[in-house]
Amino acid sequence: MDNVGLKNLIKSDLERMTPYSKLNLIKYLLFNASFKITFWFRIGGYIKKQRLLKLLYPFIFLIHRKNQFKTGIQLPIETNIGKGLTFVHYSSTVINFAAMIGDNCTIFNGVTIGSVRGKGVPTIGNNVVIATGAKVLGDIIIGNNVMIGANAVVVNDIPDNAVVGGIPAKILNMKGLEHTQFYAIN
Repeated sequence: MDNVGLKNLIKSDLERMTPYSKLNLIKYLLFNASFKITFWFRIGGYIKKQRLLKLLYPFIFLIHRKNQFKTGIQLPIETNIGKGLTFVHYSSTVINFAAMIGDNCTIFNGVTIGSVRGKGVPTIGNNVVIATGAKVLGDIIIGNNVMIGANAVVVNDIPDNAVVGGIPAKILNMKGLEHTQFYAIN
């Protein structure tokens, strides 16, 4: 990833909440916990891969770690996440470092994205909304434009455009695109 790629990721994360401007960047970095966690996650991932800047990594890691404790979001810097990441609410959110998450993912509080007994992690598509308390577990694939309902436990693959809920999660309807558009970028 280069400087332009990093700037684009940070810009896309901010644009999920407000129109991009330097003033909004500063304001949200100072006062918005959701943006702070994604900002330092992006900076840490960039710095970790740069030879010349690697000396800064321990400081960036500490800032990111502090934000993880403050928000209750466990978001390892190594996690592969596309542009437009946003946390609507925060607290008790755990994301496995090996999970792969596409663009424009919206994650509510109490979500777990992880493995089952250390065997495989989810791959999550683009424009996915994961509601409060949902668990997405194991070596599964979540399609694009999927809405995962509150407290759902997803342990099987989910096709594109599905709305799922329940324990274990079942497809409720195929109107995921309609539901996820509400969370689209401004």
